[in-house]
Amino acid sequence: MTDKLSSKRRSVWEKAFLRDEEWRKEELREVVFWLIAALSLVLGLAFGVAGFRGLPCFVSFFIGVVTLPSVYWTSFLGLDDADFGGKMEILGDSVGTGAAIFVLAWVGTFTIFCA
Repeated sequence: MTDKLSSKRRSVWEKAFLRDEEWRKEELREVVFWLIAALSLVLGLAFGVAGFRGLPCFVSFFIGVVTLPSVYWTSFLGLDDADFGGKMEILGDSVGTGAAIFVLAWVGTFTIFCA
């Protein structure tokens, strides 16, 4: 019983690194939002420093921000996206914000290192 109580008291960020936890939709969306934001920043910086250009970068970005978070919540957390309204319901507005972060980081670092 104490394990169940301590499970309810865990923060969202503690739960993000543990398997077999109970998740609410809002909690999962918050973790996915920040995961996509961090991934977008890392990809933007990497693509800018490497000097990558054009449409293949956008395609790689969108494949990454849809695939990696869904692998995270299905494989690592062991959750079924159908229980939360589907993949697009979980991703929600995160992809748009992530795209903005990606473009800003990509263009900024490309301008600094390659222009």
